Amino acid sequence: MKHSILDGTAADTFPAAEPARRPGRVAVRDCMTRPGIAVTPDTDFPTVAAVLSASRRGIVPVVSADGTVAGVVAASDLLAAYAEQDPQHELLARDLMAAPVVTVTEDASVTGAVALLVEHALHHLPVVDTDGRLTGLLSSHDLLDALRREDEAIGSEALALALTPGTGVVPGSLHVRCERGLLSVSGRTRTRGDAAALCLQIARIDGLVALSDHLVWDLDDAGPAPRAEWE
Repeated sequence: MKHSILDGTAADTFPAAEPARRPGRVAVRDCMTRPGIAVTPDTDFPTVAAVLSASRRGIVPVVSADGTVAGVVAASDLLAAYAEQDPQHELLARDLMAAPVVTVTEDASVTGAVALLVEHALHHLPVVDTDGRLTGLLSSHDLLDALRREDEAIGSEALALALTPGTGVVPGSLHVRCERGLLSVSGRTRTRGDAAALCLQIARIDGLVALSDHLVWDLDDAGPAPRAEWE
């Protein structure tokens, strides 16, 4: 029995069929919180505080009359205003909000949303439609859960491919694990060709970052390497 990967070494990690991670199967619309609870620029301080507390989220979006996102108010903004402002001066959402605001669209991938959060050091993102109108709210916890579900979906699809009749895989030998888009597959196949064909199929799974192949085979059916013309 010999180890099997595409280049013949004992184990390897190689990229998926495309060099960069593809959008994946989970979109922002699949994991965001609906509906998008918001206030208007004229909402007073107590109401903003009540909405923020009731929503159990770190921010509350501020929307204009047409539903587009004008800014966001964070709990830290409210606390800072409470500590610094004269109680006799009425504060409105327009005085508290941060603008412009970073948003994400419903059809964006969770991977793209993660990149936005990291780039701007945020914990929440308002979700908008193609016209910029608020439709929901996305948190870092939502994204972590979505990425976990995407990893589980990738692993399940790889497992289904490997157990399809005709792949030559010995079912009891198979182990599949996916973490952050990196899929690890170990087990035994009937031939080296079966192992290579399975790896090529798995590499086409949407959302896969890379495949770590630890397959082994019983029969090397690759044949001898061709002789060079000058030999």
